[in-house]
Amino acid sequence: MRINHILVIVFFSFFFNVNANEINLEKKFPSLKDFLILKFDLYFKENISRVYKGGGFTSIAFQKIDYKIKINNNDEIKILLNAVMDKKRYSSKKYYPKLKDCIKIRNKILVNKSGYSFIKQEFNNLVSNENLSKSINEKVLNISSLNDDLRQKILNKTVVKINVIHPKLEKNKSCGGRLTDTLLKDE
Repeated sequence: MRINHILVIVFFSFFFNVNANEINLEKKFPSLKDFLILKFDLYFKENISRVYKGGGFTSIAFQKIDYKIKINNNDEIKILLNAVMDKKRYSSKKYYPKLKDCIKIRNKILVNKSGYSFIKQEFNNLVSNENLSKSINEKVLNISSLNDDLRQKILNKTVVKINVIHPKLEKNKSCGGRLTDTLLKDE
């Protein structure tokens, strides 16, 4: 019985002529577009949990956050974030998302700061264009083949759209703009 198994294995290895040396990965490189999508994807996957921490006291409590990252033919990187508010909590509460809640999501993911004061919830200077750019440059665009000009072009062509989805669909809020703009705009 054991000899039959050995014969079958020997037969198939000669028949299919499997050879690991035939695969050559040295000349296979991902494109810069694919690599940037991968880097952004890893960055968002790692930092999306920041939005959930502390949710409900000074910011909205979310039950789910999805994102998609795409690069179009004009080399524009488009990031779409869908943040679903906690259904149990906000079905009965009369709190509806505002522009600042939309901006806070982006800020928490990129620099782990809300950008708004704790008590009055007024805009402060803890999150700026420089902070946002620095975070993306250090964590995503830290590719050795990119010079400073190319990094800046990539940052200028990276846009974000954030949808805050309320349990009552008519109360949804959307904002967007360049990823590194300090303030985003209503959409």
